[in-house]
Amino acid sequence: MGRKPNDGQNRNLVERLRVLWGTKNPVLVKIELAGEYPEDIAAALSRLPVEEGIDILSGMEELQAASVIVELPTETAKEYIRLLPDPVVAAFLDILPMDDAIELQDEIEPDRFSALLEVIPDEDAREIRRLMQYPKGSVGRIMTERFFEVSPDTNMVQLLADLRTAPREKYESVNDIYVLDENSYLLGVFSLRHAIRAEPLALAKDVMKSEVVVAQAEESDEDAARRMAKYGFYALPVLDERGRMVGILTGDDAQTIIREAETQDVLALGAVSGSAESYLSLGVFQLFRRRFPWLLGLFVAESLTGQVMRHYGSGEELSLAPLTFFIPLIIGAGGNSGSQVTTTMTRALALGEISPKDWLLVIRRELATAVLTGACLGLTGFLRALLPPPLGWSSGLPLSMVVAVALPAVVLWAATVGSILPLGAKRASVDPAVMSAPFITTFVDATGLIIYFEIALHMMRPHL
Repeated sequence: MGRKPNDGQNRNLVERLRVLWGTKNPVLVKIELAGEYPEDIAAALSRLPVEEGIDILSGMEELQAASVIVELPTETAKEYIRLLPDPVVAAFLDILPMDDAIELQDEIEPDRFSALLEVIPDEDAREIRRLMQYPKGSVGRIMTERFFEVSPDTNMVQLLADLRTAPREKYESVNDIYVLDENSYLLGVFSLRHAIRAEPLALAKDVMKSEVVVAQAEESDEDAARRMAKYGFYALPVLDERGRMVGILTGDDAQTIIREAETQDVLALGAVSGSAESYLSLGVFQLFRRRFPWLLGLFVAESLTGQVMRHYGSGEELSLAPLTFFIPLIIGAGGNSGSQVTTTMTRALALGEISPKDWLLVIRRELATAVLTGACLGLTGFLRALLPPPLGWSSGLPLSMVVAVALPAVVLWAATVGSILPLGAKRASVDPAVMSAPFITTFVDATGLIIYFEIALHMMRPHL
């Protein structure tokens, strides 16, 4: 995992990439970006058109370019992979760590990926195929087979000599040394620090700790990552169904798994579905698909409240104005929409994907999404109000039109508030989390009622 740059560094890198792209000089690109972290380059490329980013990527050193592709959000990476020629993508698969190569597989069409495996070295292709046999979401799928193993009778001199002379790519992690017998059963583990401090002729079986926390290859990667975090390990040995050691789960992969799982949990709390993709990598229609099904489901649920009000408020004993029947629908849609936006904004700000300086880009994106979402909800509300029972409430055309106009207006207002307030809080050096979903919902409920009644006042006055 690379360092997390501040917003100024991110913006400076974006401008540098634009200048480098304008030079059309691949050699200069390679020299200028040689010391940059792949994570930082990926974040900057997410803000550039893919056509420009391809030129930048093509000029970079091969391993760095491959690492940048892995760090890109999935949807953005797919666009780059689609435009890159097969020999380049095959080279990426060849030089990347196997767990990263497997991750890249999710961004390539299955037929193309199979064809690429035929042109990379057989050893790497076999390892990728072995890992792909494990279920998606399992530890085996993302583990690496390149761990530091020794026999019980290996002494510290032999161990350190192997470490000094081994090719760089032989081991992905050397923080821990695993002691295996001739059948690959795990006997124990000890750290490299213990190996350096031990007597030169001390044997591995005398230095190792025999009680080892492990993961099973087919168990959930999130469960294994949380176990690893609980004990603070740098890596976790992975065993197959027979108890033989087949790989390790590394710390960077565990961090990524936990971060994505927690992000999905946070988004789900705000009624936003989908994977933990970077905010800027998602288009308007992708945001719409992630939010609208939740809003529609909640809209249907809120209509039950309106049905109760209609049942009790239309009789002789208790009379309520027809306008009140739609209040739960209107304020519910606004509050839920605002909650979705503020949850997404708070998450994006926390991860450094956006900053207050991106306010115009955010507002444009959120307003476009809100118009699309509000229009769909408005049409649904119009039909719900107009159609006869059991499909609707037979509220008449004038009131149905009020609902059809008020719903998009309130959703649009909620999206504006839900995006501006977290950005404003960040700008004022206040934790954006204070603009939580309940706060936004409460604010939008009150103001949404004003919008609803004002629209009703202007549209229904001729019919009163």
